[in-house]
Amino acid sequence: MQKNVASGSSPRPGGRSAPLVPFLFGVAGHAQLPGTELIRLLGDLGLTEAAARALLLRMRHEGKLTSVRRGRGVDYQLAGEYGRRFERIRRADQQRPAEWTGSFHALLYQVPESRRAYRDGLRRAAVHLGYGLLQQGVLIAMDDRTDQLGPLADPPAEVRVFVTRLAMSEADAARAAFLAWDLDALNRLYSEHAQILRTALRERSGPPEPGPDALRRYADLLRTPMVDTLRSPRLPGTLFPDDWSMPQLWQAIAEVQQVFGAPATGYVTRRLAG
Repeated sequence: MQKNVASGSSPRPGGRSAPLVPFLFGVAGHAQLPGTELIRLLGDLGLTEAAARALLLRMRHEGKLTSVRRGRGVDYQLAGEYGRRFERIRRADQQRPAEWTGSFHALLYQVPESRRAYRDGLRRAAVHLGYGLLQQGVLIAMDDRTDQLGPLADPPAEVRVFVTRLAMSEADAARAAFLAWDLDALNRLYSEHAQILRTALRERSGPPEPGPDALRRYADLLRTPMVDTLRSPRLPGTLFPDDWSMPQLWQAIAEVQQVFGAPATGYVTRRLAG
């Protein structure tokens, strides 16, 4: 299954338009895209040329893009958090399901209120890496990812951090996962996404013509559901609820790709070749 990266709501020069950039990389299927064409494609998705240029500059300064000079032009490549997210979606079909080994990797931390900013940054970085918050001061994951947690490199002297494992029965682990990753809310969200996508498909009589309209509709349908899939933890299947709706969402995404994928990709390919 092809998985194109997308996210956000209406395109704006601010933060919500940034996920349109990895979406275009996903549609194009290239690791690098020329800046001139990237700006034009962002224009197809609703950004002015000035807003698109400002967006690429900001993303480069934030480490989400890198640039390579090509003659008189510049090619861009995803980097940092956006690069990692892009790869996670692109390789989703290649990932083997995790197996329950009897324990969670756990990160226990004590942070005084005077270091609240550090605590919030640590928790935010951990969640971005896929940790779940079991309770205040306790983060869990299937495997140790502390080497990727930047805030742990130089913690304040008052902070105490312990890396350990929490042994549990499979039944207790399922309850812990339900709380740590708020699987009830995710389950409802994925079910709603799947229903919206299938409703949109029922309203169509066939694939659209290749062009900017097809690209815009493709982005409108998939950008939010695709990135929301990143919120799902990589857990053994036995730890998810019995009615887990993620498989339904992936099926609905595949159906949207069957209708809109070829027209959108064909249009982008012609633009890049032209």
